[in-house]
Amino acid sequence: MATGEERIDGSLPATGTNGDHTEPVTLNPEDHVVSQPEVVTGHPQPLPPAPDRPKVTNVWSIVWKLLGALGFGALGFLALSLISHQMNVVNVVRSLNPGYILAALVLIFLEIAFQALRLQAILRSVGLRIAFRTAMRNILVGEFFARVTPFEAGGGEPAQIYMLFKDDSINVADSTMVFAIKAILSGASQMVVLVFVPVWLFFSGRNLGVGNRFRLILYIGIAAYVANFAFLVFCLIRLQWINDYIDRLVQRPTQTLSGRGRFWQRLARRVEKFVKDTLRARETAVKANRALLARGLAYSFVSWGLVVLTPIILLYGLGVTSSITQIIVATLIYYIAVSYFPTPGASVGAELGAVALFAAFVPNGILGAFILIWRFFDHYVKMGAGGITALGEFVLGPARRRRRRRQADKDTSAKEGTQKP
Repeated sequence: MATGEERIDGSLPATGTNGDHTEPVTLNPEDHVVSQPEVVTGHPQPLPPAPDRPKVTNVWSIVWKLLGALGFGALGFLALSLISHQMNVVNVVRSLNPGYILAALVLIFLEIAFQALRLQAILRSVGLRIAFRTAMRNILVGEFFARVTPFEAGGGEPAQIYMLFKDDSINVADSTMVFAIKAILSGASQMVVLVFVPVWLFFSGRNLGVGNRFRLILYIGIAAYVANFAFLVFCLIRLQWINDYIDRLVQRPTQTLSGRGRFWQRLARRVEKFVKDTLRARETAVKANRALLARGLAYSFVSWGLVVLTPIILLYGLGVTSSITQIIVATLIYYIAVSYFPTPGASVGAELGAVALFAAFVPNGILGAFILIWRFFDHYVKMGAGGITALGEFVLGPARRRRRRRQADKDTSAKEGTQKP
């Protein structure tokens, strides 16, 4: 439970456990006068209403999304087998040292653990607390929904926000603000990591040792991401102006607008809540505990490092001794590119993109098998672990609670029946 809370401002809770020291208070003589507590009459303030369960967590919604993700995964495997000739997956897997398989699983666990630590740090920075076990469950559910919804991003956040309320009574507004701060930290860490690679190559004098096609993909990817991030930073800086413009547009009578104006008004109504949540997150991040936010940013960098280590471990386990710099660059471009592919879990696009990026330095005979093995660890292991967690949270857990309520009602009815004369 998010208990023992104070407030940073009028709306955001903050605990006094973030290293803040209490300053001594000097009392004036008049302060020693004993005052009676002020009695406030009237009805107590109602608690915020419980949020509705997100539609994405509906049982049939989960089933259909999972089937769709597995179907697109099968299409991705088919496309991979057509492109990569002589793909003998069984022989390649047998040649993989079990120690490398265990190392890949450990890296995946550590990545999720550091994501959970980042969530804890962000919550603590604004005065909220959750247990590490709760944070792990939250991240796993997010990983599952991110892999069964398009664009590999954002699909799990409604479920994660609902879980924070259900498990720790954190209201929806605060939860939304926390995930907006998480997105800002994640985007900043991605930007720094991606831009660091070409800068490091330039000043170190190292050469990637790849062809012009790979270089073209690399520089186009970096330029597109930098431009996208710069636009987002500009919007974040001018967010108050954007919010004011949207308010004016939404409040204008529809009949006074042209056809194009009505279109922009409908669009403004769709993004109004998102803009206000982001504005609140920006204001909160400024007032939050900066040391804990810095710790959350550091956890983002560690998480990125663990993500990049997984393909390096698998390739070295398969006997491919390519330059680590090549693998890191290809992996970073891969992860940033697949987040924009509009299929569940970025299937098909992820496989084809990995072929285009890794073909420059991975032998043709094991390229398809390597991508399939890597995709299994990075995508399907996380989907499986998150799916089991989501099953417990949204299917088995509610069913168990319903059975307990029915049993309690039966016991109460039986007790009342025995007490009647």
